[in-house]
Amino acid sequence: MTMRILAGPAAENDVGRRTTHRLAVLGAVLLATLGGACAAQDAPAPAPEMAAALEPGTYQSPLVRLKRLQGQGGHLHIDEVKYRESDALLFQCSYTFGVVDAENPAGMSYLAEQLKHTIPNDERTPGCIHLAYDGDIVYTTHRGNLRNPAFLSGWDISQTDPKDPEKMKPAQIPVLQEPDVRYEGLDVANGHIYVAISDDGLGVYHRDPATNVITRTGSLGDIGSTWDVRVRGNTAYLTDLGGNLVTVDVGEATRPKVLGKVATGGVARGLQVDGDYAYVAAGSEGLVIVDVSDPANPEVVGKAPTLGSAIRVDVSDGHAFVAAWNDARVYDVADPSKPTFIGAVRLTTDANYPDGEGHAPITGRTLGIAAIGDTVFVGNWWVLYSYRLHADRVAPNLVLGEDVNLVDFGPLAVGESRTVEVPVMNQGTAPLTLYNNWTTNEAFTVEPEEVTVPVGAVATLTVTYKAATDERETAFLNLRSDDPDYPARSAYLVANLDGLGVGKELPETKIVLLDGGDWSTAEVDEGNVLVLAYFATF
Repeated sequence: MTMRILAGPAAENDVGRRTTHRLAVLGAVLLATLGGACAAQDAPAPAPEMAAALEPGTYQSPLVRLKRLQGQGGHLHIDEVKYRESDALLFQCSYTFGVVDAENPAGMSYLAEQLKHTIPNDERTPGCIHLAYDGDIVYTTHRGNLRNPAFLSGWDISQTDPKDPEKMKPAQIPVLQEPDVRYEGLDVANGHIYVAISDDGLGVYHRDPATNVITRTGSLGDIGSTWDVRVRGNTAYLTDLGGNLVTVDVGEATRPKVLGKVATGGVARGLQVDGDYAYVAAGSEGLVIVDVSDPANPEVVGKAPTLGSAIRVDVSDGHAFVAAWNDARVYDVADPSKPTFIGAVRLTTDANYPDGEGHAPITGRTLGIAAIGDTVFVGNWWVLYSYRLHADRVAPNLVLGEDVNLVDFGPLAVGESRTVEVPVMNQGTAPLTLYNNWTTNEAFTVEPEEVTVPVGAVATLTVTYKAATDERETAFLNLRSDDPDYPARSAYLVANLDGLGVGKELPETKIVLLDGGDWSTAEVDEGNVLVLAYFATF
């Protein structure tokens, strides 16, 4: 009888360190069995007891990808997506405006794409942030920023391309701009266009069907900095960035009146209304569910946390779908007072780092979401995706902090060591088994090598670096688990990082301020903490 046992670095790196352990246990059992059969009177001493290696479970994902839609552009920065059931069209606001044939979600394709708005006195031809449809007219808005003016406009999608009848050739409708007005979310109902106009509250507009010219017909101020709006019957529901849901009587559209208001907490952005409930994507507060059966007395009845900032929400067939910056998430809301997590998907993109060491893909931002039945459309920072929801499935869902893309151990002299903690969360619906944790450089070690993480719990991996050199050293911390979506994850480890990093003195940094003034870090007293933050406008 011949038995080969693989060992050494190749076995550990390719198969995992626990492979050696499992084979050793198997070998000990076989030898003990053979020894007992051949020499019962002179049996060897029993093998020392060894802890059983953790075995991964077998799971299927609750959210299964149908398609990644790659059009002419691959970096769209998609904000809002809306699905129209009557003709299975999916509309997209991003750096550009687009229309997708989504009748077959697994084979969706663009009918029109890369459309940019022509705005008076603006050469940048921007895209849009919010949208709403009304027949052949799809309205679009932009809040404006440092380089783009704000506007309310839209597209007539009734025309086809003479060169390709299968494609649309949308025509932009006239642009509306009002002094110092910023246009956010919008909805169409009762022959009117309702727009959340930021600090100015609610604007009610009318489009002349003969000319497509849009004019304001009513407004309501002093209701907060509004971000989104939905209209059901004679009631408008608005979110404001101060963390509130406001209800407004629009029975007389030219004279809207406040009905009620309730605090949702967080930063209330995206909104959907389904029956007697309003679903609010409330930033750091997550998903907030409000009973609006009496619009004059809205009441928060349920909440569900999101790890990232909740931006937008849609509701279909008893499920709430949330675009939450770091992922797209689904909750069972059959009982709105007890929203229950079903699953989430993290979308990634390859990162280009100057060191050329092949870093793991990074998380892409997710801002838009739409759903119909068990089909989910996700608007990611890069492109559109479609998914199929299998609400009956349970599975673990591994979450790592975004800082795993650069775990900096700081500067260390030869012989020094430092330990860094890497938390691993299981936000899924079944226990998560990490059955093989290992590093690609023996100067870095990780404990434990395997661990089970219960539902909703966090396991802490401790990674230790012992310096044998004062030069830069790197490694990958590799994790193998039974997460069906991402069974292989990694973290990038570095010690003695070149340039600015943990444990190094911040050099004097000078900044030119937007008002034309100057600022320097030298102005900050020694011992104070500086927070460096990156912001961008789009």
